[in-house]
Amino acid sequence: MQFSTIFVSALAAVAYAAPSQIAGRNDNKQDQNQVQNQVQNKAQDANKDAEKNAALAQLNNGAFNNLDIAYLNVLNKVDINALAALQQQNLNLAAFQNVFNAQAFDLNAILQLQQLVQLQQLQQLGLLGGVDLAALQLNALNLGLIGNVGGVNLQQFINQGVRGQVQAVVSGANVVVISQ
Repeated sequence: MQFSTIFVSALAAVAYAAPSQIAGRNDNKQDQNQVQNQVQNKAQDANKDAEKNAALAQLNNGAFNNLDIAYLNVLNKVDINALAALQQQNLNLAAFQNVFNAQAFDLNAILQLQQLVQLQQLQQLGLLGGVDLAALQLNALNLGLIGNVGGVNLQQFINQGVRGQVQAVVSGANVVVISQ
């Protein structure tokens, strides 16, 4: 055998072995990238959970200050967690604090609850995917010269005889009411 044949055979063996070492290094880099991606995903999930909890805190953690609004919520089945998920699409949940913190049962609170119901239904239908909800003009209802009608307390029109039934419906649905 000639020296050149031995030399070429040795180089061929090294060249053949070299790609497997590089591939092994790439596998290690891919593993490191996967670990980094998993850590980043966990951090993003933790941030989303923190934002969701902050959003729920703004909404009184889903508890109502008014029994009548809580009753309407039982009938309309507003899912507070679904609304918190809409905050990821820039929905300003702070605009709906009046629904949960209102002491009075008035037209403004009813209209805000209705907006929440509509947003939730649109989300469930998948129509809000990819939509930036910050552009929505929520709570922008202008009643003009009769604007004060929104603040009229509607509890005066509710028969006091049905208060027990309303309380039973609300308590049976596990809805938290802070005050009666």
